[in-house]
Amino acid sequence: RYYMIQAFLSILIYLISICIFIPLGMLFIICSFILPIKLMYKSARLVSWIMLKCLFVKLEIIGNTPPPGKHIYMFNHSSFIDPFLFAYLIPGDITAVIAKENYSIPIWGSMLNRFKAIPIERKNKEAAIKTITIAEERLSNGYDVVILPEGTRTITGFLKRFKKGGFHMAINTKTPIVPVGCIGAFEFKPKNRWTLSPRKVKLICGTPTDPSTYDTLGVNGLLSKVEQDIKQLTNRKFEDEV
Repeated sequence: RYYMIQAFLSILIYLISICIFIPLGMLFIICSFILPIKLMYKSARLVSWIMLKCLFVKLEIIGNTPPPGKHIYMFNHSSFIDPFLFAYLIPGDITAVIAKENYSIPIWGSMLNRFKAIPIERKNKEAAIKTITIAEERLSNGYDVVILPEGTRTITGFLKRFKKGGFHMAINTKTPIVPVGCIGAFEFKPKNRWTLSPRKVKLICGTPTDPSTYDTLGVNGLLSKVEQDIKQLTNRKFEDEV
């Protein structure tokens, strides 16, 4: 009986969200080619807030984000709502590392270019190195860059071990990493379940890393530090620790 109620509520929420997302999304796409880019970032935050409300996600933000400009934000990746969460959380001009196949989608690919999104081919090592170079350019131009260091969404609820690309980027540019722990998004909608479970989702902002420590830590040391930061923020273990 509980499953039937959850399924009914999920269908209802999906219908409400789709009815709002389609016209809102079309308006947002049209405006993305008309409005100044600064206004687009502000409108993206508003759209994200509206979508989270439509999905009955109550967002709680704990801690503070640093002033906009030249930070790398790293989140644990657990749900399809993650882009709405970080777009709402981060003030100022932001961009993110996005799978390259998204650029082949008509209109959507053009909009990603407009937002200076950074394409990545995870299975192509040379292309991945190029991605780091593009991201470093974005950082030098004052953007904040979002990276989901696990690469893909967890299907277990536990953390995946982080990939090194973002840490090379941080060291090369002497950029602070802001660790952010997300709690509740996996329970709301994991990758391997279609039903939704409306709830509070917490984003907990940790202390930015100090670039002056990078020479001592190296890539592996910095990666290990941020892994432990996000592990503590989320109170979750890594998959290989279970």
